[in-house]
Amino acid sequence: MVNVFAPVNIAWIKYMGKGPDGPLNSSLSMTLQNTGTLTSIDRVSHQGPLQFSFEGSSYVPPPTGVEKCTRFLSDSGKFLKVLREEGFLVDEPRGLYRIHTSNNVPAGTGIATSASGFAALTLAWFGILSGECYSEWVSRYRADPGLRSRIARVAGSGSGSACRSFHGEFVEWEMNGAVHPVDGVRGSYVDFILLLENEVKAVSSSEAHARVLGSPLISGRRDRVMERMERVKVFLRGSDLGALSGLVLEEALDMHELFHTSLEPFSYWNAKTRMWLDRLSPSRDSGLPGIPLVTLDAGANLHVFVESAKADAWEAFFKLDPELSFVRDGAGKGADYRER
Repeated sequence: MVNVFAPVNIAWIKYMGKGPDGPLNSSLSMTLQNTGTLTSIDRVSHQGPLQFSFEGSSYVPPPTGVEKCTRFLSDSGKFLKVLREEGFLVDEPRGLYRIHTSNNVPAGTGIATSASGFAALTLAWFGILSGECYSEWVSRYRADPGLRSRIARVAGSGSGSACRSFHGEFVEWEMNGAVHPVDGVRGSYVDFILLLENEVKAVSSSEAHARVLGSPLISGRRDRVMERMERVKVFLRGSDLGALSGLVLEEALDMHELFHTSLEPFSYWNAKTRMWLDRLSPSRDSGLPGIPLVTLDAGANLHVFVESAKADAWEAFFKLDPELSFVRDGAGKGADYRER
């Protein structure tokens, strides 16, 4: 059995819209520490054709998700290529493998569990395929950032943004497929995830990627993102938190306008989303404990990034609302193996 925990990564510069060769724009995210997916894979049988079962798993993806995971894992060539290039003599897998996976936040609600899920699944399958050389493989993975990036690209072939969950703290995914940490970041941040919706969203992220191609705003999206990306990296390495806050929210709203203006318009926002977006606006004299960096992915739940030094004050602020549920999490170092 192989156990892996992979954290979610929350994009400050979003990945939205797919072209024939990959994402329409580069993206940048912060990897969290404790929020994500725990996945175990164990071999039930050595015999027969390669098969996978989610029976008994705490979280079972919908049928389309199970099919996607099975197709991804069954294409073992991309996994074996990396292992063999690292000097591991491995064979094509056969037999039945059982997958057990669980998320510690609600899945399908805009908290990037598809990214953490595919990252965990990818790393666990690599561990299984390494066979008797598992310990050496784990050591190699932990010691070599370049190997992490190669594994990240494999994960990204299953779910694009999964590639950003292998590094920390801040990660850039370029349009050419390169995945690497962002260096020179000044300061540290804590993410407060405001749980404003627990139901699975009606429009999946995969469907959103397709629908936004019909928005009139998609034509200028890449240029807007490229310019915003460079400015965000400058401010991450600097000290102008107000300017960074404005860019992060601007990017989130830009992505959601693609949803609102697609040929089949849709919205992830609910009344609580709108209320908290308004309440967290720095333009309001609302007694905020500092400058928040507010973003939201393809869902109704908000992510409020704050300076680590002010995180306790922000937690006290959120606790003033007895109806609000939230998760507090800091920056992490990316997916890793757990004890068997």
